[in-house]
Amino acid sequence: MSIRFVIGRAGHGKTRYCLDEIRNSLKQKPEGDPLIYLVPDQATFQAELELVSSDNLSGMIRAQVLSFHRLAWRVMQEEGGIARLPVDETGKKLLLHKLLHEQEKQLVYFQSTYEQLGFVDHLNRLFTEWKRYCVTPEELGEYIGRLDGQNSSLVLQQKLQDLHHLYGAFESRLSGEYLDGEDTLSLLAEQIPQSSFIRSATFWMDGFHGFTPQELRVVEALMKTSRGVTVTLTLDRPYYAGERPDELDLFYPTGKTMSSLQELLDQANIGPAELIHLQPKKAPRYEHTTMLAYLEQHYDKRIGIGVCTYSSDEDKESPLQIRAAVNRRAEVEGTAREILHLVREQGARWRDVAVLVRNMEEYRELIATTFSDYGIPHFFDQKRSVFHHPLSEYLRSALEVISRNWRYEAVFRCVKTDFLLPWPLPVEPDSEGEKLLKEREAIREQRRLLDRLENYALAFGIQGRDWTETKPWDKLFKVSLEDEDSEVVKQRESRELEQLNRTRNQIAEPLLALQKRMARAKTVKQRCEALYRLLLDTHVPERLESWSMNCVLEGKPEKAREHAQLWDSVIQMLDQMVEMMGEEVLSLDLFAKLVDTGLESIQMGLVPPSLDQVLVGSMDRTRSTRIKYAVVLGVNEGVIPAAVPEDGVLTEPERELLLDSGVPMADGGRRKLLDEQFIIYSALSVPSEKLILSYALADEEGKSLLPSELVKQLRNLFPDVKEELVLTEPGVLMDSAEHLPFLAHPERVLSYLAVQLKQWMRGTAIASIWWEVYNWFARQPEWRRRLSVMADSLLFTNKEQKLPESTSRLLYGQKLRASVSRMERYAACPFSHFASYGLRLQERKIYRLEAPDIGQLFHAALSQFANQLRTEQVEWAGLTPEECGRRSSLVMDQLAPRLQGEILLSSKRYHYIASKLKQVVTKAAVVLGEHAKRGEFKPLGMEIDFGPGKDLPPLVFQLDNGCTMEIIGRIDRVDQAEGSEGLLLRVIDYKSSAASLNLAEVYYGLSLQMLTYLDVIITHAKTWLGIPATPAGVLYFHVHNPILQQKNRITSQDAQKELMKRFKMRGLLMADPQIIGKMDHVLKEKNGHSELLPVAMKADGSFYKSSAVATENQWSTLREFVRGKVDQIGTGITEGAVDIAPYRMGTQHACQFCPYKSVCQFDPLFEGNEYHVLKPASKEKIWRIIEMEGEGNHGKPDGF
Repeated sequence: MSIRFVIGRAGHGKTRYCLDEIRNSLKQKPEGDPLIYLVPDQATFQAELELVSSDNLSGMIRAQVLSFHRLAWRVMQEEGGIARLPVDETGKKLLLHKLLHEQEKQLVYFQSTYEQLGFVDHLNRLFTEWKRYCVTPEELGEYIGRLDGQNSSLVLQQKLQDLHHLYGAFESRLSGEYLDGEDTLSLLAEQIPQSSFIRSATFWMDGFHGFTPQELRVVEALMKTSRGVTVTLTLDRPYYAGERPDELDLFYPTGKTMSSLQELLDQANIGPAELIHLQPKKAPRYEHTTMLAYLEQHYDKRIGIGVCTYSSDEDKESPLQIRAAVNRRAEVEGTAREILHLVREQGARWRDVAVLVRNMEEYRELIATTFSDYGIPHFFDQKRSVFHHPLSEYLRSALEVISRNWRYEAVFRCVKTDFLLPWPLPVEPDSEGEKLLKEREAIREQRRLLDRLENYALAFGIQGRDWTETKPWDKLFKVSLEDEDSEVVKQRESRELEQLNRTRNQIAEPLLALQKRMARAKTVKQRCEALYRLLLDTHVPERLESWSMNCVLEGKPEKAREHAQLWDSVIQMLDQMVEMMGEEVLSLDLFAKLVDTGLESIQMGLVPPSLDQVLVGSMDRTRSTRIKYAVVLGVNEGVIPAAVPEDGVLTEPERELLLDSGVPMADGGRRKLLDEQFIIYSALSVPSEKLILSYALADEEGKSLLPSELVKQLRNLFPDVKEELVLTEPGVLMDSAEHLPFLAHPERVLSYLAVQLKQWMRGTAIASIWWEVYNWFARQPEWRRRLSVMADSLLFTNKEQKLPESTSRLLYGQKLRASVSRMERYAACPFSHFASYGLRLQERKIYRLEAPDIGQLFHAALSQFANQLRTEQVEWAGLTPEECGRRSSLVMDQLAPRLQGEILLSSKRYHYIASKLKQVVTKAAVVLGEHAKRGEFKPLGMEIDFGPGKDLPPLVFQLDNGCTMEIIGRIDRVDQAEGSEGLLLRVIDYKSSAASLNLAEVYYGLSLQMLTYLDVIITHAKTWLGIPATPAGVLYFHVHNPILQQKNRITSQDAQKELMKRFKMRGLLMADPQIIGKMDHVLKEKNGHSELLPVAMKADGSFYKSSAVATENQWSTLREFVRGKVDQIGTGITEGAVDIAPYRMGTQHACQFCPYKSVCQFDPLFEGNEYHVLKPASKEKIWRIIEMEGEGNHGKPDGF
């Protein structure tokens, strides 16, 4: 046997030395004893590719590229051991999850934390570490015994007791029957001496920087048994037994490894190893780039200590570049442009380029999307989680459906995975391309049906038994309590219901079958079988195969392999659950958690689908050869060198205490931080021709980022290297030559061109090269249409053209029938009116109690309350508070089932809300009773409809354009009283929020409802009541239950007064003391401020300025003004005005609660989007304007 160490710095030919020896052996003797090239797991594909790509080597039989684990399986095939059931990371995490629940009561420290997200993962990593460092549960117990006498904290003692208990139980479950992946190396070390395969084999170990104690046992066994072992290590000098490198030495990890191996040789009496120290005058990797060679040689040196800065007189492009990007997106896009430049201009292949990062989670999605946009084939050298794959979501949500009583969220999470769509899809067989298009259309149609089902479920709160009972759904949409049962609506909804019930059965049947099987199942095996049946019943393997084939057709080989491999991974997870705990009885909740843990732990490592791709990997994991160009992204402070996080179970001080006590463990955070320098050195040494370091100046939120200390170090070492600023897009101040790098890919160039043309339209000069770019796109048939669309977008203004007369007539008809609220919506924003009443867009109805629902309930309750009093001929003024409460409760009980599909009866929470709403209605009824006591006005009618065939006829307007407009609506309440000159009428509107009549809003058409209602009853009073009537006013009554808060105690009388103040009505009244007196006798007797009305009277009978009153002439003028405003709005509607012109008055604006913001896309931050600004004004100014307009003078007072 021969033992050799091949050492040398990075790029000095260690890998080439090993491969050349293997190649020569193959050429000399193609058939013979095995030649094993042993490399880390992640490097096996690259190493095998490198070996088979050798010149004059058409094939090989003797040579094999293996990792430690693949070697273990090879030996176990010969010596036995593969009969034991292998358990992977998923199986171990499942077992740990179950153990934690079983041992919960025995735990001391972790009893309250073991269910935290990620705890099982941290625990598994710790147990894996102990296995790799050959720590058994018995040895751990001995170490803990030693610590008890030392100065260890109670927390650490409790932690170690729990860990010892769990580790012992974990090992006990695994031993004998199962083979943990971490135990394979221990078994390998035991079996190597008996293996004839090993005895005849020669080994080359390459790419390792260190070995765990487990691996060292294997290496020792190989050195003792095999024909020869060659170990390569990245070192600048040899180390011998008992010799340890300085802890600040760059090569500390590999130096320590060589020293440990030398000690192992001495202890095993194997004999001295041959040393081969590769020290070429010029490193083979850098024979064409002296600058990178200089970097490799001097990276760990400090300027001024015998080291000079590097300078070069060469004019060619520097092989070392440092780039500062304005943000990470600009950083990645700059990298994409550089890669395209290398491939196009310098003849590079995609496989010659590597992109290295230290924090992959920050860059993965950016790199994936950007490289795809630029057409760069790439491969991530990283295992990927499948936790968010549709199949994982399907399993988790299906279990949640049956365990959480068919909650809406779980059901539709399950639905949206597409595994409950019909299968096979109803498409005719055709060519692959046409079949794919037809399948997509069929899926879109099925999804539309499911969307309708979801809308229905949301509108009626469908969940629980609604899904499982056999009775078909039969609820019809009702918008409000006042809806009539229209036959047309019923017929349309019935047709919808038939389709909804078919779709409902389609998705409910497989889940109901799963629920029944799970109800019968008790053991883990039975539950896994039930889940497996669901997968088969819904054709999951066939769907995954179809998805995989479609991805192949779409040119997405990685996604195709992910779909193809996932089925095996899920079945393997279920198999391991059955094998490890199949006969154990488990609740459905715990089973669902186990499945969740298993899915979370599935990691898929994919082989590169192509040989010619850009390699994207992490600095610490990726092993690569023959890389000519490397880009290191994210060279920022805190990233390079990386901050070392704690492992989540043991803190750093606790780990150090265990290490000091003799517990074999991996290096702590302090050592790992020092080893970051070796990781950086290895990454910087990867390329042979060009190295680019890039850092971001800001993150996605615009917060500034600092460059790494590495950047400063390289600036000092290479002062001639100039930093380049990378922008997100071409700048205005750049010259044409600086714009050229941005012309890398048509897809992105088109977006840059749009920005340049927009600047030109604003009057900014742009580089002439962009006009050439424009002409190029115009000449390309495949890009011409895209260019046209882009150019049109530049000329786009967010303005809507007036509808043609014919379209307006089709939408609204020759006779426009509209409510006053519709008029107000038009005044607020014509486009909002068009979206609501023209396009008839509706918000998604959701089964929840909202402010409009509560408002409708209050309206209906108080109207029914008053109607019952009138029917029973009971005076409101004579009711006691107790009687008001009793009657309110009865009314609310009658109305509750009619609101939103019995929402107030649907849960205990809503029962409670219903009780609080009863209190509000009771309070309102009591206060309205007080109004009745203090005044002479009595309810004349409640919920009075006006319109064709209603209680009152509509207000009819003949518009100037020939159209007729009828104003229709419903008045909450009309009161009457006898005045000295005849009948007095007033309108009261119940509001669930505070409201008042703002004359400025009336002037602008934003508040016309109450005045129009008053106009209707006054206009039709003679026809309706037989006598003409005089307007007494309009009032808003705020229905609420105010809470009185006082610093000092107050009497019940004072409390009653304060309560009446809180219920004071707002609005506008006739400026007549007699009429006001009929509304509030107390005010008539005492003068001063009314507790009930928005007025205050002086002793002489006149009104204070703050009073909301209007004279008879003002009422008449206001009535005519409102009619004119309604006429004006009606003309605008019928003439097709649909302007996106939301009003803004002070802090209020039309977009505040508008549901159509996503439709109109109004944004005041963008040019061409301006509010229709309305200037607030005092009521005195408004009165002057209204009076001037009534006199035919349409001017405005100064300052308005």
